[in-house]
Amino acid sequence: MPDARVKVSATRTGPDLGKIARELLAMDEGKVTGILRRRLEDAARPFPAAVRASVLAIPVKPGGKHTGLRGRIALCAETSSLVEGHNVYVRIWMNPENMRPDYMTLPLYMEGVKVSRRRDYTRWRHPVYGNREVWAQQDAHPYFYQAARPFGVASEFAVRDALSEITRELNG
Repeated sequence: MPDARVKVSATRTGPDLGKIARELLAMDEGKVTGILRRRLEDAARPFPAAVRASVLAIPVKPGGKHTGLRGRIALCAETSSLVEGHNVYVRIWMNPENMRPDYMTLPLYMEGVKVSRRRDYTRWRHPVYGNREVWAQQDAHPYFYQAARPFGVASEFAVRDALSEITRELNG
């Protein structure tokens, strides 16, 4: 499923980095990861709504008749978070479990994801309104990455805010 991930890394920028690292290690790990998780979750909160709006904005063919697939795809947009050891993960993703079993790949097809040579979701065929005698081919309508991309910038600000909060905690 489409998934927006952000990876933040630090490089050695000065002599204080070693001191900060030691102080962070002395600080309660649960507190540090809790601050990071909370800040990143807060930053991610508006993006599922943005993805839903992007899905619902996909144009319907002239005539306006639709089956509600866009609405079902929109319901798949979620955030989730996880802490594993020193790592904090927050993601915006399309949860296919929110689709009916025979529609679970529809968010991939609508986004137009090409996973590999064998798993190409860029074009798809489907029966017209369930009529298996009449089939139509449909092109992808990317909706996910354009709506979720700003999470990268938002997460950078969230990490900076978290580091400021941690620094305040360290300094008492």
